[in-house]
Amino acid sequence: MTQKARQWALWVAGLLWCCGPTAVHAAEVISLQRLGYDRSVLLQGANPRLDIGIPAPLNGVDPEASFVQLRLDPSPVLKPTSTVRVLINEELMGLFLVRDLRQEPVVRVPIPSLARSERFITLSVQPFLSISDDICADLNTGNLLLTVGRDSFFELAPLVPDATVAGFLGRLYPQVTLVVPADLTPEAAEAALWLYSLLSHLFPQTPILWSNRPKQGAQVILEPANFTPHLQHQITPEGSRLRVAARREAILALYEEWKRAGLVSRGIQVTRVADLERALRANRLSLRELGIVDPLLRGFGSQSLVFNFNLSQLGGRPRDLAAQLDVIMNPVDGRVGDRLTGYVFLNGVLLRTYNLTGRTQLNETVTLPTRLLRRFNQLELRFDYGASPGNCQGSLTPLTLQVRSDSSGFIWSGYQAPTGELQEIPAVLRGSGQVWVGDPQLLPAAAYLVGALSRLAARPLLPTLEVLPKEEANLETGNFAWQVIVAGPDQVELNSPIRLGSQFEIINPLNRQVALAAQPQENLGLLQYFLLKGKPNLWLSWWGSDPALAERLSRGLADPRTRLANQLQGNVLTAYAAAPDLTQVQSWDLTPAGYRVRYPGRFSWQLLLWQYRYWLVLLLALLLAVGAWNTYQRLARRPESPTLS
Repeated sequence: MTQKARQWALWVAGLLWCCGPTAVHAAEVISLQRLGYDRSVLLQGANPRLDIGIPAPLNGVDPEASFVQLRLDPSPVLKPTSTVRVLINEELMGLFLVRDLRQEPVVRVPIPSLARSERFITLSVQPFLSISDDICADLNTGNLLLTVGRDSFFELAPLVPDATVAGFLGRLYPQVTLVVPADLTPEAAEAALWLYSLLSHLFPQTPILWSNRPKQGAQVILEPANFTPHLQHQITPEGSRLRVAARREAILALYEEWKRAGLVSRGIQVTRVADLERALRANRLSLRELGIVDPLLRGFGSQSLVFNFNLSQLGGRPRDLAAQLDVIMNPVDGRVGDRLTGYVFLNGVLLRTYNLTGRTQLNETVTLPTRLLRRFNQLELRFDYGASPGNCQGSLTPLTLQVRSDSSGFIWSGYQAPTGELQEIPAVLRGSGQVWVGDPQLLPAAAYLVGALSRLAARPLLPTLEVLPKEEANLETGNFAWQVIVAGPDQVELNSPIRLGSQFEIINPLNRQVALAAQPQENLGLLQYFLLKGKPNLWLSWWGSDPALAERLSRGLADPRTRLANQLQGNVLTAYAAAPDLTQVQSWDLTPAGYRVRYPGRFSWQLLLWQYRYWLVLLLALLLAVGAWNTYQRLARRPESPTLS
């Protein structure tokens, strides 16, 4: 090769090296829907605020090609000179008049260059709305409204493609595929189960697909245990690839390093990882531990701070739950007629009210009734700032209020015992868990189910995996705190709500109408939750001849777009399946206070007693009345006079 040809080849190679990743790593579009906003966001009040944060690319963004597109629809009665500010990381990037938004509601603001220390991109939409010059009258109309459309989106163009492991974990994907080899050793099968559970936890809004073949888009590939490095991120023309060795240490390292900035190399060799099981906490959870950092309110009228929490974050269903509130605020002068009132709500139920006029601090402990708790809960602090009529025009001092996240939070004295209702899943799945599969082919169904639970849990569920032996196994004993069983009806015989050994019917005990009848020719997927010796058990099975029903049902639970896992109630879930979709998904309460199960051809004295309970009670009352009357007659009879002989 001549010198000129060699220089030409080196130039072409350098051009491909420089430009190739840029062409591969196209701009990423992140819509509000992908961030969990299923509906448009309605902002109410004189100066409400919407803050949305997303992870920033590790090497920064290209400000020439990165932007946020918003759809801002103002109320038609607003004053045309009302304004909407848009800030990116506290930097003003756009100021829009309501008059202009009525003509063109879709606006685009650029994303500026990020400082090296900035790990997130925070969008802040801050309207300043009015109808007239009287702010009090405006607030009372309830028409100070601005809607941020759910089709708004971020578009991020990274400066340099991020080929680190953190770069893979920091992105938001429409779907992630876990590629698993077809033939797995027992150790690799458990690693695959762990990896799917971990991915479901790390990407709670993203569908995770289990597959034996590579697909387009983001993929996590389970490699053999001897693969080095144990964690590796690659960028290919088909999408990002994260390769993970089938080792417990590699999967635990992926979780331990997830929230750190330590994953800065393309590949990581794992030496040793601390055990995932955390030490017992002191029955307290601060707002900072929930990811809420010193929230601030500033404005007029009625404003709310909403804190979302779930039972999994509390570690279970607590006893004697209370909320600690540490709030500071500027004083409201009651001498001129201004007033400030505080309210505390739990899941929409008013618990406490406070007269905060003239006060600068609220430091209280509020008891939260555990009967109001659900799987997902909402604690709301509402503050009503009412100005006197003379202060409603001109410059009105807004209320400024902040909650201290370290000294505010939840405290409780212990935990209630499991009740056997699906509402408490996965909060009660604490400690070591066990997964049983009736056949290795059922591993994807087990992974989908564990992933669905891990998606809702405070930390990923990483249970041990076993295959059911051919001979009957005693699943009621074992050194585990909870277990998941994925097996056919002929492989397991347990005291579950429904015995699957024969045909069954679910009936309404009040009118004796059949709500569901499992006919021999039908195919039905079932998920049952019950307690064995006080330990939670989940049994995923099917009725009929198609084991794929189990996988189809668990895949529907694992898909965050269906929200099936969020709505589980009662203790049994049934679903018919018309491939590839689920139909007639229903939850059943088969506890003693709910529906009843009848097995045609079998005598059930419990069901018979329930059906004829009123007649039995009436018969018993009649017998008691007759017995009482006979006793009364014997005791009330006059004694006979003695006769003289």
